[in-house]
Amino acid sequence: MTFRTALVRLALSILTVALAACSAQSSNADLHAGMTPNEAVQAMGEPDLKDNVSDPAHSGAEVLRYTWVDAGKTAIFNSDNKIETVQNVNLATKQEAQQVSEQTKMAQPFDPIETPLNYLFFPVKAGFNYLGAGLNCVAGSDCRKPQISLPSG
Repeated sequence: MTFRTALVRLALSILTVALAACSAQSSNADLHAGMTPNEAVQAMGEPDLKDNVSDPAHSGAEVLRYTWVDAGKTAIFNSDNKIETVQNVNLATKQEAQQVSEQTKMAQPFDPIETPLNYLFFPVKAGFNYLGAGLNCVAGSDCRKPQISLPSG
C-alpha cells in the first residue's frame, strides 16, 4: 500500500463519517406526529411560545401548542400529549419586529417651524429616495421600494 492510497482511504473515511454525522443531526431536528412534548423539546430545543388552544379534533378540550420562532415551526399536541400536527409558520423576524416597533413610535410634538418645513420639502425628499432606489436597481444592486418616513413622524 502506497502513501497516496492510504491518504485517499483516510480522506474517504473522514468524508463518510462527516456525512453520517450531518445526516444524523438533521434527522434529530425534525418534528413529526406522535412525538411527546419532551421529545419535541429534545429535537428543537425549548419553544419560544407555549400556550393552550382548543383541540383541532373538536373534542372541546384544550391542548398544548409549542412554537419555535426561529425555526418557523408550530406543533399542536392532541389530548394524549402526542404531536397531532406540525405546521410551518411565517413569523416576523427580529429585524421586522424592530422595524414595526420603530414605525409605531409616538409622533414628535408639533414644532411651529420644523413641521411646516418637513411637509414643504417632503416631495423633494421622497423624490431623492426614489431616484436613489432606481439607481441602485439599475446598477444591479438591491431592487426594492424605499422606506420613506412621513413628515408627521
